[in-house]
Amino acid sequence: MSARVDVTTAQTRLAILWLGGAGVIFILMLTQTVAGQYGGQAERAWGWFMPTVVPTLSVILSAIAYSAAKQSESQTVEQRAYRLTWWLSAFYLVVVLATLLLQPLAEVTPLEFMSNANLWLGPLQGLVGIALGTFFTSKA
Repeated sequence: MSARVDVTTAQTRLAILWLGGAGVIFILMLTQTVAGQYGGQAERAWGWFMPTVVPTLSVILSAIAYSAAKQSESQTVEQRAYRLTWWLSAFYLVVVLATLLLQPLAEVTPLEFMSNANLWLGPLQGLVGIALGTFFTSKA
C-alpha cells in the first residue's frame, strides 16, 4: 500500500509554497520597477508577471476558501502525487525568479527577455496547472 497524505495538508503546503514564492517574485518585480529597470514600460513587465502566477494563486485561494466554508470528511491523496506537484511548483517558481535575475546577463532588453521566457515558462506552467488540479479542483 502506498503512503498517503491528507488533502487539506497537501493544499496548505502547496498554498504556502505558492504564496511565498509569488511574494518573493512580486517584491523583486516591485524593486525592479522602482529602480527604473523597465523604463516607461513597467505596465508591460507587470503584464508579463500577472498571468505567470495570478491564475494559479486564484485557483489555490478559491479552493481553500471553498473548503473552509464547508465541512467534509477527510480525504487523502497518494504522497508521490503530492511530492511531484510540490516539486514541479517549486521548480516553476524558481524558473520564474531566475528569469528576472538573469535579465542583466541577456543581450536583449529586459522586456524582450521576459517575452522570450514564455517559451520555457508556458509548458512548465501547463504541467504545474495539471498537477495542481488534483489538489484544488477535484471533488473526490
